[in-house]
Amino acid sequence: MEKKVKDFIAELKENRLDTLARASITSIQPRGKYHGFDVFTWLDAPAPVLRSTFDSMPFPIHWLCTVDYFNVVVNSAHAQFPNVQSIYLIDEANTSRVLNMDFQVFDSVSSVLKQPNLTSGKGIIMLTGCGAYGIDSINELALILKTIHGL
Repeated sequence: MEKKVKDFIAELKENRLDTLARASITSIQPRGKYHGFDVFTWLDAPAPVLRSTFDSMPFPIHWLCTVDYFNVVVNSAHAQFPNVQSIYLIDEANTSRVLNMDFQVFDSVSSVLKQPNLTSGKGIIMLTGCGAYGIDSINELALILKTIHGL
């Protein structure tokens, strides 16, 4: 009987550590500055929470978003973001179908960051995504910031 209790406790500890590790990845992450902009990333953000976060941010937001995640947000009836100044969609192969064709699609985070209104200014850059491509996009942005800041 005692062995089963110990196994159960070990399993609970392992599950808790796994949950904490996933939560640290899937919450909003401050990333520092990019040419005067405050930079944040968020993997698999729940759409209603993303909306309220956008509403609470004090500066205009430049939203970089993977196409797959953008479609998730639009499908969840959260299609209006008053505090978002511009939206840049990212799809490396340009194969995903965008539900709202009003936005230009870029092949990488670095190509978005070359846009004139992101080279200097004040505001917030928020990168969101989901799945493996979301992680890749966040890692690309982290590498760009690391290179700029020489860390």
